[in-house]
Amino acid sequence: MHALHHAPDLTKPEQARRVARSLGLGEAALNEVDFDDLFVSEDVLKTLHGLAMDILRESRDAPIISAYWVDDSRELLLCADAGSDLHLVRVPGKHWSVRPAESH
Repeated sequence: MHALHHAPDLTKPEQARRVARSLGLGEAALNEVDFDDLFVSEDVLKTLHGLAMDILRESRDAPIISAYWVDDSRELLLCADAGSDLHLVRVPGKHWSVRPAESH
């Protein structure tokens, strides 16, 4: 598994609403995952790289990337928001994990 890192983004609440609407889910079904705590498989990294290259070819603006897990399915949703376009990658549970919480 590979760690993903991304700067925090203040637009995520609106993005979460867009993701939930596009999938026909209630907003409460989505749980945001901090990229600093997220590990994904090599296959997922390859998929994300291809998606990023496609988005950058079509748009001059860098997409806003976020991640959510869905309560019912436990699948991970990786979201690339390129303004008017919302690109979602569904990741099955076997291809991602969250770093265990550290106790102090």
